[in-house]
Amino acid sequence: VLRQALAQEPALPKVNLALARLRWPGPDYRQWLGWLHRELRPGLYLEIGVEKGESLALARAPTRVVGVDPMPVGDPLAACSTQTQLYRQASAEFLRAPPAGCALHGGGFDLAFVDGDHRFESVLDDFLGLEAWAAPGALVVLHDTLPLTALTAARERRSGFYTGDGWKIVPCLRALRPGLRVVTLPVAPSGLTLVAGLEPGSAVLRERRADILACYAGLDPARVVERPEAVMGPLGLNAPDWARRWLQDAGVRSRS
Repeated sequence: VLRQALAQEPALPKVNLALARLRWPGPDYRQWLGWLHRELRPGLYLEIGVEKGESLALARAPTRVVGVDPMPVGDPLAACSTQTQLYRQASAEFLRAPPAGCALHGGGFDLAFVDGDHRFESVLDDFLGLEAWAAPGALVVLHDTLPLTALTAARERRSGFYTGDGWKIVPCLRALRPGLRVVTLPVAPSGLTLVAGLEPGSAVLRERRADILACYAGLDPARVVERPEAVMGPLGLNAPDWARRWLQDAGVRSRS
């Protein structure tokens, strides 16, 4: 029934969300972020793309929080219960030179969440900028990395429910940075990818950025919708016990 509704009107946000929950049952992405905070207790949490601050507020003391968003919605700090800095800047500008006094200067982040501009080039640049600030044993979490439909996972927004083509970062990292540990969790509404084994000094992606964008420009999201693992590699499980083992094997550090 949901697919029939989308065939008639593919841009309906609520129908897309319902389809995502049916396709990927279990904890959704925000529940997973909360779990990661409880499991890892990061010293510093960095979030790109704060919007209303709903995911920013998942951090708990003594975690320090840095949020970056050029146009946050309302007052994202209102629900935050721990020490939080909010920078109203484009992520590229911020990551190139975090302002003096930013907590990031104190040794880098332990956990980062990327949910900003959903276009591939922006997600790639966010990852490049973030990796340079990663503390030993840090984890990067990328949102919207498992396409639900080809329409909603296209580069340009043509629907109310939109995840963009940032998912291309997953096959890119797997192909060009084999030393990273990368796994995508099939969680609603559009997947989460965990990236560990970060190398702040790596220049591979930066040096090949133009070639990367040209190479991945034609990658069709329909291929991922039909056969996710053929493009994204083996998917993880939407299960905390599985994720806990993966984090340990990947060398991600708990700060508790």
